[in-house]
Amino acid sequence: MKTALRVIQCGTGVAGRQAIGAILERPGLQLVGLLVHSAENEGRDAASFIGAPDSGIFGTRDKAALFVLDADIVSYMMLIPSLDDICEFLAAGKDVITTSGFMFPSWNNPDAERRIRAACTAGGSSFYVTGINPGFVDEVLPLTLSMLSRDWRQIHITEYADCSKYPHKGIIEIMGFGFTPEEVAAGKVADMQTMIDFFQASIASLAHALGIELDEVTQTREFVVTETPIELPFGQVAAGTIAGQRWCWTGIKDRTARIIQETYWIVAFGLGEGWPQPGEMDSDTRWQVVIEGTPSLRAIFDTRESFAAGAVATGAFNPSAASTAMALVNSLEAVAAAAPGLLTAIDLPQPRCRA
Repeated sequence: MKTALRVIQCGTGVAGRQAIGAILERPGLQLVGLLVHSAENEGRDAASFIGAPDSGIFGTRDKAALFVLDADIVSYMMLIPSLDDICEFLAAGKDVITTSGFMFPSWNNPDAERRIRAACTAGGSSFYVTGINPGFVDEVLPLTLSMLSRDWRQIHITEYADCSKYPHKGIIEIMGFGFTPEEVAAGKVADMQTMIDFFQASIASLAHALGIELDEVTQTREFVVTETPIELPFGQVAAGTIAGQRWCWTGIKDRTARIIQETYWIVAFGLGEGWPQPGEMDSDTRWQVVIEGTPSLRAIFDTRESFAAGAVATGAFNPSAASTAMALVNSLEAVAAAAPGLLTAIDLPQPRCRA
């Protein structure tokens, strides 16, 4: 008889709570531990984060106790990842799936790659990175689309995100909204290097999966400031501060742009030509993936509570956060069954929702 996969959840943010709910309700998965960040969540029942009846699993900040806990796999969704903690879990024989970074570390973090591989060898465990973007949008989806092309010349991935709907003030501040471009240039905004490394490595990982090793990944960032104050649920973005930003990462091989990833992040619409305009987006995030090849292919999608005619969003959950969580939860069993080591999307069967 198949036993349930014993899961430790690390993180109780917007996506982390979605993962908790899915793990608690799904046959074949058993929540056995919960790592929390704040003192106020210490001792809190895991089910309380989703408004469900008590589960008997309580939040703890005692990482050492979780390292030795009898568990099979770790869902690691902390906002700022700890390589030390990830390697401790791996060395203790627990597989780790994360949405927090360290994707394809051979590209830009060889020390992390060395440590992760050593920990996997010591524990006979596996490590995998996923999410909606990076993860699905810039790896799994292009790989899936590529099944329909004979060859490919360039892949262009674009993300449009209405960050005004993000329910976490700290994330907005980390992204630089409400600061001036001069303050960002002067280093007065929290370091975004983890996110930058994440996107750069995801581009290199996709190229690797499609058969090329990039020479470099270049990066540009531009801002647009608001002329009038913008009121958000958790505060104000003052006039003269950043209301939109465009990042562009370009993977280059033999002086040719092969993979381009653009992100348009805004807290208001109508910021100027080329920026998302009112009425263009029905959800908080929209993505487009274009493959120029034979034939060329394009996929445009977004996430909502429902696409049914007449459906009205209730705000009961954040669809993008739910998708991020499910990219991880739907991969738990595949990673647990995989051979030990540092995994990428091409090492696993296609993740899918279970009825």
